[in-house]
Formats: sequence, structure tokens, C-alpha cells
Amino acid sequence: MKRLRAWLKLIIIAMLNIQMLTSLAAKEVSVAVYDEHDKYVAVSAAYGVSWKLMELAAKSQQIVLVPQQISWQGGMNRLRTAKVDLVFPAFKTTERETWGLFTLPLLLTGSAIFTDNNNPISELSQIDFENASVGVSADSVQECLAREVGFKHVYAIKDRAQLYSMLQEKRIDYVFFAIAAVNYYCVHQSKLGSSNCLKQIGVPYGVKSAHAVSLNSPESKAIIDLLNTGFLAIKDSQEVAGLFAQYQYSEQDLQSWRASLNSQ
Repeated sequence: MKRLRAWLKLIIIAMLNIQMLTSLAAKEVSVAVYDEHDKYVAVSAAYGVSWKLMELAAKSQQIVLVPQQISWQGGMNRLRTAKVDLVFPAFKTTERETWGLFTLPLLLTGSAIFTDNNNPISELSQIDFENASVGVSADSVQECLAREVGFKHVYAIKDRAQLYSMLQEKRIDYVFFAIAAVNYYCVHQSKLGSSNCLKQIGVPYGVKSAHAVSLNSPESKAIIDLLNTGFLAIKDSQEVAGLFAQYQYSEQDLQSWRASLNSQ
């Protein structure tokens, strides 16, 4: 009997230790990110800082972010079927807020109209919106923006690379993409090099904060709440200040981001 009690005591202690170790272990959270994620982090300041802020916030809450590289549309499909926990980056829209939960704001980013450098058009007022054609990613914010700007011929497909090819082959006149996506293309994919790549027409549109988005569920809310707690925990740290400086953001940019957290 004494031996049995001793064994039971050892088993209980072992179970408690396992439970304690499990609670101390970092929780893994899957995040759908852009294809060639690491290159985007290096090339795009808004994308890079936003992602690294996510990592710092997660680390402060004992979360490990596990990137899954995929097209943006593919990431959204995985989210809707609960195959990933989060999609990064995403803009808040009225439609998305009906089914999703969003982190606190990250860095501001925008979209713009781009064309081939040989196109004589250089100003927005010169575009023939009735006849000109523009390519956009299907179901993206840019698809809505293109129609709002006035384009009557909008080609919305999932493959962004195909739209770049169509522009080069003059099958479409313009593309309307996130500026980060075009920066990546010009540095890593364009044969012309970044200095002779695409020409931006007009000012950026839809400039707003990026976020990570999850499904609206109790499990997802717990993840979003932890990340938001993490952002508030790290916002005044020297590590964050150094991150903004590394990507050549100003002190005012840093203060504006901190203020955006407090305004939510």
C-alpha cells in the first residue's frame, strides 16, 4: 500500500510538472503572409516594421508566430476555412468587420496606380477612365478603389504576376496595387531594375493602417487580445524605437504609431 501511494504521488508530481511546462511553453500561432515574405520584410518599410512589431508583441506574450507564405487571396481562403489563425497584412473594411477581428493598428500603408515607364501619361487628370484598363488583385481593397476612382474596365484576377505581364505586353494600361507589392516587384522581379521599373501616377490612395485579421471566434479573440496587450507592452521600448530608426522612419512617425494605439 505504501509503495502504491508513493507511485501515485510520483505520478501526480509528474503530471503537475508536465502541465506547468506546457503552460510555460510559447503558444504557436499560424499567420498567412505574402509569398517571399522575408524579401517583403527587407524591401518594404511598412511591411517590415509592421511584421517585426507583430513579432515583438507576440514574444512579450509568449507567442511564436509561424508564417505560412502564400498569395494574399490564398491566405484569406485559409483563414475562412480555419487553416491559419491570422492573415497579415489586412486593411479594415466594413465587410471584413462583419466576420473578422483585427489587431491594433500597425504602420500606415497605401495603394497607387502604376503604369509602364514608356506610357506618356504622367498625371491622374490625363487618364482616360472611360477607355483605359487597369489590373487589380481579385477581392482586394484596390479593386474597390479602382472603381471608385473611375476606371470602367477593371481586370480582377488572383495572380498578380500575370497582371504585371499583361502590363508589359500592353494588354492593360495600368495596375492598381499596394505600394509595398510594387516595391517588391521592382526590386526582385522586374528585369528593368528598380530605377527603371513602373511609374506611379498620382498620390497614394486608401492610406490606412495595416492590421492582422482573424476569424471572429472565442479562440481567435484570445489571440488578438494577447497581441494587443503585447503592442501596448512594447510601444515605449527602446527596441521599438530602434526598429523605426532602422527602417528610416522619423521620431514623429513613431509617436504617431504610439498615439494610434491609444486612440483605439
